[in-house]
Amino acid sequence: MEPTSSFLQSIRKARNYGIGEFLEIIGELSQESTKKGRLGRNTKELVTFGIALHKQCERCIRIHAEDAVRAGSSEAELEQVRRITLFMRSTPGKDEHLWKSWKRSWKHFVLAKGAVKHRNRELVALGISIVMQHQKHIRLHVRSALELGHEAAAVVEVMPIALLMDGAPALSQIPSLVKALEKSEQQEAGR
Repeated sequence: MEPTSSFLQSIRKARNYGIGEFLEIIGELSQESTKKGRLGRNTKELVTFGIALHKQCERCIRIHAEDAVRAGSSEAELEQVRRITLFMRSTPGKDEHLWKSWKRSWKHFVLAKGAVKHRNRELVALGISIVMQHQKHIRLHVRSALELGHEAAAVVEVMPIALLMDGAPALSQIPSLVKALEKSEQQEAGR
């Protein structure tokens, strides 16, 4: 069985576990972030860099910018991740009209020309969404990443990155990620 498939199965089972079992699997899940999978090292580092920027951890920002460059990222890619982070930080509150406007603006931003592939922009945004604990964003970015060509196994690889960067708060978002993936699978099956 492929590592990403077993990882996806693990997080699906994990949502039914109690806190003790959750804590046991944290180590296993976080180790997945460095394993070779569907996502390349460069993409994983861009996601990590985006989360570091969102958390405003200066040490983390420096480390992950350097790691991203070592993994092959360009300055243009780092700049685009900075813009993604700014965009995500501009998320409106509960006003539904502002949310709809934000989503339209995001779609234009994601599809615009840029250094980071469109589908990978969604993964950076997903990583930030998990750390933000924002279920609407998680659903949006999962669906969009899948629509732009990522497989579910690649989308799932964002979770261990978020776990490494955010710990237990990110862990609490596993059910949201699984639910978003399952909903997208059901919508795809219905077509």
